[in-house]
Amino acid sequence: MLEINNKEDIIIPFGKIGDKNWKIKTGQIIEAFAGTWEEELKTPISAAEIKALETKLGTTLPEGLNLFYQTFGIANIGEELQDFDQMEWMKDIWADNPENGPEFTPEDNDVLPYLVTFSNYIGNGNMFCFHSETKEIYLFDHDSGSYINKMFNTADDYIKGCLIFAQAELYGEDTDQEDADEWSEEVVEKLFGADTIKKWKY
Repeated sequence: MLEINNKEDIIIPFGKIGDKNWKIKTGQIIEAFAGTWEEELKTPISAAEIKALETKLGTTLPEGLNLFYQTFGIANIGEELQDFDQMEWMKDIWADNPENGPEFTPEDNDVLPYLVTFSNYIGNGNMFCFHSETKEIYLFDHDSGSYINKMFNTADDYIKGCLIFAQAELYGEDTDQEDADEWSEEVVEKLFGADTIKKWKY
């Protein structure tokens, strides 16, 4: 069982989803995380189910996200990947009641028509979305002057960041949560920069 007792114990699961050994490293994290929370592992999703979702949405999933679903299903990665029936075009969320929606900036509105939701961030109303054309990852932040911000170039990077942060929950008897949180944040910051961490987590 994976246990984090120092910063060097933290696994970077892959450079890109599909890399050699990505399934082994990713599976090790997901299994340990599920064990910590006494959760059952999720069932992989078939290519046919993914194709049906893509047909319904009218766009393809990012390649890495597609492969992740086919390998680990809607796994717990520390943030809530949405069930397929929850994924939707962000522009449609407030379509029937636009007065209840955010006052998007012109910059927000430029990208809004292209965003499809796929992950909820800690249940506070923030959502991660992928761009239907570029497949880049954006964060909808409900409590921000600019509601929509590009965060990652690929879904692979988002999932990688989540899996690194999740390892902070796997701290051993020789350390504590605060140390593990600090170590995981340092690893993610080295990969993606302090500005991304600040926007994402703070």
